[in-house]
Amino acid sequence: MKANILVVEGWLEPAALNQAYAEYKTGHYDLVITTGGPEARNFTDQFDSYAEQAAYQLALLGLDENKLQVVATPASAQDRTYLSAVMVRKFIESSIVGDEVKGINVFSADVHSRRTQFLYQQAFNVLPIPIGIISAVPEDFTLQYWWQTSAGAKTVLVELIGWIYAHCCFDLPARNSYQEMWGLPRDEAIK
Repeated sequence: MKANILVVEGWLEPAALNQAYAEYKTGHYDLVITTGGPEARNFTDQFDSYAEQAAYQLALLGLDENKLQVVATPASAQDRTYLSAVMVRKFIESSIVGDEVKGINVFSADVHSRRTQFLYQQAFNVLPIPIGIISAVPEDFTLQYWWQTSAGAKTVLVELIGWIYAHCCFDLPARNSYQEMWGLPRDEAIK
């Protein structure tokens, strides 16, 4: 999809971040936003979030730091992708960039990307901004023959359950409510 903003989910593996950088190099993005909360696995101890870690990795690959924005997400035990989407939406609404957004492409992991696109569309449902998705190519299985490896079967089945949950059980909270941003302290969430 034609878009001038690329959002990169920060928890992606280094190979997927390399693919995200290759997507950025296509030349039509004005801004790259990295997202993600506090990291559970560290490349080093110098980062407080996946968003910071991914931005660092993308800058090492050559991404111009003037075209890079870190949008960290608070710690969350559930709905992390949705919370990241809400934080990106809030950043866009509160920045000068918001008036210039033609579209957003979200770079996500292989099978997870379908749920990511749905949750970003839910978070942005009040803004007339088209949301596209770009899926990283997995390293440990092929999408065409996912059932032939344990990694592929596990990934697809777990993501299928997550996709079903998002479509049938995810209760879209009111915009700017505490429930929408429950990972933030209550006084920050309702600003």
